[in-house]
Amino acid sequence: MMDIERYSYLWTSEKDDWVIVDSEHGRGIINKKDKMMLLVEDDALAKALADRMIREGCSIYKSINDAYADV
Repeated sequence: MMDIERYSYLWTSEKDDWVIVDSEHGRGIINKKDKMMLLVEDDALAKALADRMIREGCSIYKSINDAYADV
C-alpha cells in the first residue's frame, strides 16, 4: 500500500504553488512558482497524488504556460 501522506504538502502548506497540468501525455504535477515538475515514476502513485490534489481543491490548468502565467 502506498503512503501518499508524505506528499501532503502538495495539497496543504504548498497548495498554492503545486498544481495539476493536463497534457497530451497525461496529468503532471507542477510547481508553478519555481517552474519544477514532480517526477513520480510509479504510475499508480502519480494518479493517486493527482486525484487527492483534485479532491483537495488544487488548481488544474490546460497548459503549462497557463500555470506559469498564474503566479
